[in-house]
Amino acid sequence: MRVMIRNILSLILFNVFFSGHCYGAPFEIKVHEDLIADYQQVAFEIESNLFNSKAVKDVKNNVFQTRIEYGYGISKGSEVGVNVFLSNYNGNNYFNGGKISHMYIPDHDEEGLWHYGFKNEVNFIHDIDGVQTNFYELTPIVSLHNKNWKYTLNTSIDVTLNKEKKKSFSPSFKVGYRVQGLTFVGIEYYVDNLPFGNLGAFNQQPNTGYVVIDSVYDRSQISFGLGKGFATSQDNWIFKVVGALNF
Repeated sequence: MRVMIRNILSLILFNVFFSGHCYGAPFEIKVHEDLIADYQQVAFEIESNLFNSKAVKDVKNNVFQTRIEYGYGISKGSEVGVNVFLSNYNGNNYFNGGKISHMYIPDHDEEGLWHYGFKNEVNFIHDIDGVQTNFYELTPIVSLHNKNWKYTLNTSIDVTLNKEKKKSFSPSFKVGYRVQGLTFVGIEYYVDNLPFGNLGAFNQQPNTGYVVIDSVYDRSQISFGLGKGFATSQDNWIFKVVGALNF
């Protein structure tokens, strides 16, 4: 466990070192797979990202964002979670809201060919640009595992809970290859907020690809990746780190 925590801290420092080259990112950058808390067990997750703030009004330096999650297994294959979103910029710390979630994965160990489930969540986000956004998200999860490969697809549907209700589609996928033990290298790709009335507007919405490394230690996992946005010529490199501790 000490090795796991030390690795998480090292990767966060790695992100801080490269923060001058990062691009804007949401609080959560993750393809949901089959790792959840076991029944009556606790899971903690911390995710950090940094980005260059030149495009954000009244923000004079790089922004450091953190998502902290507490999860608890309420039944076999079912987990509830509470997240908080934090940020640091202009020399100050900010609370940016959070979310509550429920995730159901009936078969969530490393055995078996198919893994499936869904995640429900309600988000309350006060972004660094001052915009308050509340939305419900439903994410179906489908994952195929064979001996050395993992293929995972998330097809998230978002519905805003503000006065003006909007629906959008945010698909993401992940392909991983086992290089040693429970260490995988792979790619992730995210497309955000495609309007249902114009699902072909792929190049007009944020879309980002990552090269990632995931390692499982006992019942915990650490992941990090290097990505780049492809929506506009101004998109820059993104670094992310996610650590999950299960007890």
